[in-house]
Amino acid sequence: MGLTVANNLLANNVQLNLNRNQDSLKNIVTQLSSGLRINTAADDPSGLAIATNLQTQVDGFQQAVQNVQNANNAAQVAEGALQTTTDILQRVRSLAVEAASDINSNSDRVNLQVEVTQLLLEVNRISQNTNFNGASLLDGSHSGFQARQQAFLTVTANSALATNGNLATVNGINYGFLAATVAATSANFQTTVGGTQGVAAGQTGTSDGTIELQVINTGVSIAIQETFVNSATGVVSVSKTLYAPGNSAANGVANAFDNVGVRLGTFTSADVGTTAYIKISQNVAALTNPNNPAFNFQSAADEGDVIQVGIQATNTSTLRISNVNLALSASNAPSLGAEDAIGQIDNALERLLTQRAQLGAVIVRLNEDQNNDNIAAVNLQASESSIRDLNVGAATTEFTKLQVLVQVGTSVLAQSNANAQSVLGLFR
Repeated sequence: MGLTVANNLLANNVQLNLNRNQDSLKNIVTQLSSGLRINTAADDPSGLAIATNLQTQVDGFQQAVQNVQNANNAAQVAEGALQTTTDILQRVRSLAVEAASDINSNSDRVNLQVEVTQLLLEVNRISQNTNFNGASLLDGSHSGFQARQQAFLTVTANSALATNGNLATVNGINYGFLAATVAATSANFQTTVGGTQGVAAGQTGTSDGTIELQVINTGVSIAIQETFVNSATGVVSVSKTLYAPGNSAANGVANAFDNVGVRLGTFTSADVGTTAYIKISQNVAALTNPNNPAFNFQSAADEGDVIQVGIQATNTSTLRISNVNLALSASNAPSLGAEDAIGQIDNALERLLTQRAQLGAVIVRLNEDQNNDNIAAVNLQASESSIRDLNVGAATTEFTKLQVLVQVGTSVLAQSNANAQSVLGLFR
């Protein structure tokens, strides 16, 4: 190549490489100063898209961890309130057991009822006022779907008869007990309560209440006096019919109160004063609660990743103890109200403890979900880091190389410009 003046080809080539090296040096300086391999979309278009999507997931999981923690805290608040309610119900039950003893006068029961009334008011206050960040927890406003509760009956006390110490069993029926068999005798037993509980057979749906069977001496014969107390209304109904002992449907109590049939044992005068109690709980229909939806906790990063938690109301109405009355009595059963109260509180405690168990299971689930979110966030962050983050060691080596190339290029450019001036020597 000859000497030229119009174009300094050597300097142009040096300038081209110097510009490239300076651009690369600028890029590596940006990467080293930010710690990121990808700072703009031009650095790695597809890598930027993938890394951004991964970071979006990481941010979502990290926020979900906080959501789950808040949900866990709310569940802990609800559980603490339910513990207090449990303690209150246990105290009410103790008062009912005390009132059930006939050694106490009716005025004693009235005094015991004063404390019961205040305790039940506290149950309602806890249900109404327990909240987390302004969201009510125990008033039923977030109960969601609640499954049907079947009506059921339970023989809570059944005295052995003195005349049947051998507990004779005939055709599977044990006549050694006052209530030989107890069963629902009508399809209405499973229906919703309606109408008024009568003195005769229960024509309507099942009512919460207690049936008392007591062996009495009428002066003419030994018979069963049957009494029913309606827990919701406090109405005490005494059967107009006295029932004789025996092992047939004709002599047994057939479809008496609340659609419940009782087959009686073979009692005699030696069994006068013997009693049996049958506790009845009504059917509660399934509730969809469209206006009281369950809590939804966003527990992960994507749409629809939610945990739904429904918390039932725990007031005296839903626990079915609002009408507990220890002073309620009948002429033949002065402690009947207290006996009924014991059964009502037992049922309420069972429902309450079931709810606490469900809430405890939710807390365990939330803890596992939070752990899973943390693991997912860490693993996704590692994946995002492998794409976006800079390999500082390799970048430092590249930075040193480019520094040398720029310095050399600058020096060579100066020499190339000086080389063109050699043309002037031809004019000397």
